[in-house]
Amino acid sequence: MNFEDIKQKMDMQNMDDLVIPNRIKALKKTQLPIQKIRKNIKSELITQVSIILFLFAIPHFIEINPVAKGMYFILVFITSMITTTYLIRMNDFMKQTSKLSLSTKEVLLKTVFELRLTLEVYKTAIISGSLLLPVIAFLLIKGRKSVDESAFLAIITFDIPFEKIVLYIIGYVLIAVLIFIITGWWSDALYGTYAKDLKNTLEKMED
Repeated sequence: MNFEDIKQKMDMQNMDDLVIPNRIKALKKTQLPIQKIRKNIKSELITQVSIILFLFAIPHFIEINPVAKGMYFILVFITSMITTTYLIRMNDFMKQTSKLSLSTKEVLLKTVFELRLTLEVYKTAIISGSLLLPVIAFLLIKGRKSVDESAFLAIITFDIPFEKIVLYIIGYVLIAVLIFIITGWWSDALYGTYAKDLKNTLEKMED
């Protein structure tokens, strides 16, 4: 083996020594975003379960008429079912990442994909469930026993002036848009930044 062959092998080894540590450092950086995402998910799970239990308990403290009460429980049940879909999805993600070691690019790629899918389910479920909350609040306010029951029935059967119907619709649409904006901001604040960090790390590794 001549001197040039030896030099070439030494150069290749030096390059490997430079590349491998850089990749290891990049992989280690992914651990922090995952830990923060997991922490936020844990808080989210506890908060959402608490909210569901609180919604089911409200009629025990506020007297509302039977019609409003029946509608209230139906809507809360639907909301809780929608919420449960993403809680299950987020819990699955927690299990997948509980003993995860991001030691390879393939594992990181799968984790980023699962995170994106989880966030899409999260946004869809949160928006869908939240759109029922204005109606639930309306039932609690207008369905109280202290309010004339005939006036409540007139509203839910649309036996009211057309102008009031239009105002109710406009108010609901404005609230729905606000819920959509807040949900997007909330999900980005809790998870979006860390998801971007993982994506950027993956792109650097590919480069």
